[in-house]
Amino acid sequence: MTGRVRLAGIFSAIFSALFLAAAPKEAPKPPIPSAEGENEDLILQVKLYTDGDAVKQLLGDDLGGHYIVADVRVEPKYGKDVALDRDDFVLRTDHDGEKTHSYVASQVAGTGAVVKLKSDGRGRSSPGGPGETITAQVVVKEQSDKEPNPLEKLLTERILPEGKSTVPVSGLLYFPMEKQKLKDLELVYGDAGNRIRIRFVEHRVRAGKIPK
Repeated sequence: MTGRVRLAGIFSAIFSALFLAAAPKEAPKPPIPSAEGENEDLILQVKLYTDGDAVKQLLGDDLGGHYIVADVRVEPKYGKDVALDRDDFVLRTDHDGEKTHSYVASQVAGTGAVVKLKSDGRGRSSPGGPGETITAQVVVKEQSDKEPNPLEKLLTERILPEGKSTVPVSGLLYFPMEKQKLKDLELVYGDAGNRIRIRFVEHRVRAGKIPK
């Protein structure tokens, strides 16, 4: 009896090993695109989450696929007192000329918040047609006095803080923009006299290699 039990255990171990070897391996996720730029006052480092899967990886929610999220780190130079304002950041695309400022959490995930695409009426009726500019609008219905939902609370906690700082500051920006190719995107910061323009390069994963 003991020999049979031992033999059965051996066969079980062999079959388990064969099953694990035959199981499909999960494809490695591509690295998140990142870039940096600087002006006289600060260094700007940015990671860009451009689609629903990447945004879900970051936040646990894909935000309906309507948003591109920038993970921003602002480092003041030489101990300068830098004033941060989220409206100083603009995301634009070469594809259709669309550009947008970031939204606050209540616009993204507040009760009744609905993203609508608005056309300027020129060109074809299909989004992104020649000569047509598509912009995103968020319509927020009147709110009750209820507490913010968990997603809105998370987005508020992780948003890029505003105000003056002499030390590095990090946080997220939520841009209402969708279905854009990375090569077309540009993040613009600051005014014309001291502007930073950041373009992103896609890093592809080679077969059989997992990024560090």
